[in-house]
Amino acid sequence: METRSRRKKKPPAMSLPEDLLVEILARVPYRSLCRFKCVSRPWLALCSDPGLRKRSPQALSGFFCFASDDEYHDLRFLNLSGKGRPLINPDLPFLAVTWGGGVRVMDCCSSLLLCLCWKSSSTDKDADYIVCNPATEKWTVLPATKELHTKNIIRLGFDPAVPSRFAVFVLVQDLDDGEITGVEIFSSETARWTYKQSKWSHETSVDDDDDSVSAFFNDTLHLTTRDSSVITVDTEGATWHKIRMPLSMEDTTDYGFITEYQGRLYAMHMDYSNDECQLSVWVLENYASGRWTVKHKANMGELVGDDEVCALVAVNSERNLIIHVSGQDEMLVSYNMDSRKSQVIFSFERYFNLRCYPYIPCYTEWSLKQGP
Repeated sequence: METRSRRKKKPPAMSLPEDLLVEILARVPYRSLCRFKCVSRPWLALCSDPGLRKRSPQALSGFFCFASDDEYHDLRFLNLSGKGRPLINPDLPFLAVTWGGGVRVMDCCSSLLLCLCWKSSSTDKDADYIVCNPATEKWTVLPATKELHTKNIIRLGFDPAVPSRFAVFVLVQDLDDGEITGVEIFSSETARWTYKQSKWSHETSVDDDDDSVSAFFNDTLHLTTRDSSVITVDTEGATWHKIRMPLSMEDTTDYGFITEYQGRLYAMHMDYSNDECQLSVWVLENYASGRWTVKHKANMGELVGDDEVCALVAVNSERNLIIHVSGQDEMLVSYNMDSRKSQVIFSFERYFNLRCYPYIPCYTEWSLKQGP
């Protein structure tokens, strides 16, 4: 009788109302959510729900770090812990089999890389743009379009909650003044490019380097501009916005940093005026009104030095960390918004013009082509 009674008892978690359990699981890191699928069949069905997966925070695992000057180029992968064997081979040998002339990473969005690959020489005629998943070593070649090989801004869009598709955006610029005149959008679902005329205001322009930061979520590309704004366009080319940055970021020499954090757009900025280093973190409350709310402020002078320049590179939502490259020492540093303490993750050597792309591995089965 006692044995039967124990068998009839439901696990405490499953005795909760399903809507309450979903709210709890939506705050669980994605890795843990995947492990919870093994608990039981009801948990497997619950944790496999696409809506729940999209709300679940993804785990930042490392960075693709790229540095170069006129004579030196280097790409390496760095684990977030700064220790242990790299999760990914930064040489991307699975691409070198087909493109022996060289591979250059152009963008990284969550789990995918956008690369420019040469078969035998570094000429545009011999180059292909490919999108690959370095965790599964699968890749696909983007169809040719003339805008890919002109001086335009190219960005990759991928959401790990919907791993079956991705998008590539080419912001077409006027050759004379750099104004964005339109956007070509590639959809992996249709395998075609679609051109849309720009609906942003005139004289909207973007720098084709890392001063212009992008973020992709909710099927929408977000990109910073030269006039301290954020421009957005969705994968259908149907919804366009241009939003002014928070007041503290306007009229500054840099463009600020934007990222997706718990499903919302966050803007971050280091203010070096008044001989101090002030960090401010804002969240966009409404796209139509362009209203921002400040979420966090901190004096970083004691942590990084008032005369050090910091480049923000990522946010780790699982641990509430802001990752940045600090000063002339080229150190990758994490700042904890809860404890307000910093920790050095890694110190670089012989690195110039350092760029770090946050990376979240994804081992889901892909619809991407593998091999020639």
